[in-house]
Amino acid sequence: MNMIDYIGWRGDITFREKGINDIDNLIFSELAYTDMKSFYKADDDFFMTVAEIYDAYTRNGIDQSKMMNDPLPVLRKAAASERFKNVRVYWYSDVTDADMHTQFAAVTFLYREGEAYVAFRGTDNTVIGWRECFNMSYLSETPGQNKAVEYLNKVGGLFDGTLYVGGHSKGGNFAVYASAFCKNVIKDRIVRVYSNDGPGFLSEVSESEDYLNIVDRIRKIVPESSLVGNLLDDKVKNNYITSSAKGFVQHDPYTWNVYGTKFEASQKQDNASVFMKDTLSRWLSSLNDENKKIFVDAVFGTLDEAGVKSLSELGENRFATIITLLKSASKIDPDNKSDMQNTVKMLVKAGREVAKTGKKNSK
Repeated sequence: MNMIDYIGWRGDITFREKGINDIDNLIFSELAYTDMKSFYKADDDFFMTVAEIYDAYTRNGIDQSKMMNDPLPVLRKAAASERFKNVRVYWYSDVTDADMHTQFAAVTFLYREGEAYVAFRGTDNTVIGWRECFNMSYLSETPGQNKAVEYLNKVGGLFDGTLYVGGHSKGGNFAVYASAFCKNVIKDRIVRVYSNDGPGFLSEVSESEDYLNIVDRIRKIVPESSLVGNLLDDKVKNNYITSSAKGFVQHDPYTWNVYGTKFEASQKQDNASVFMKDTLSRWLSSLNDENKKIFVDAVFGTLDEAGVKSLSELGENRFATIITLLKSASKIDPDNKSDMQNTVKMLVKAGREVAKTGKKNSK
């Protein structure tokens, strides 16, 4: 059973009858991936219901099927259910800025009187979006995180009820960051912050007073083989859950196992996930911010030079893409290329050291 099955089972019960739960949170986070740019009006008084959004989405022929977690299956099911179809959708925002390495989108769901869920979109299919995730390894504050704070402050000023805040992947990171650094009068109205397999933060953020003031309201949901949700630190105990998939594909929320109104709990984190988390943590701690920036700039600069704009393009005509990337990589400044090679070597070294430590501990 997954979140689609949940809507089929729970969909006849409105939010007036039964309030929000963990699975509703994931559904709102997934609906935030819906591309509404072509039909949603930029007006603070404007709203559409979930059912109206589905009609407009299909009428406009929008296709997001190349994304790992295409929102259409959830949108279709939610729009036909009593529970979600009349939920009002306000304040849709969608901004992509290549120069600022920013991909940001958010939307707010008023699901019952006096209660709203503010949903931040996670990383989409664009290379820009993924670059912003990597930038978090050396920037304590990204443009997207700042936009998240601005958005939550705006919503909090327009809506005076109870707030739930959340998102999937990078959207979970934005939700936590925005909740920590929004205005105090808004922060006081936040009941819960959901990070659905979202990455953490640098210590400058996770150890700050503003962050620590919100940490007890954060609920972090992480698949047992997660990589993304274990990146960096967030001072929060992970709620590990099971998935019908293996490895990195567990990042796809459609694979998360649902039992009633809760996720199916996992007893522990997967061994491979522990290894990757420890390896990446050791690797990142061995690099200074300049090395991290050089590595990220080199990788994504190569993709940009090759004209690759989306992850799906990497899989299309794979041989030609690889040739183009190799040609672009050859143009990297010699000093940066040397630093990049050393960074990769340190990653391999970190993996070996973690493996050795694991063998010692198992004896």
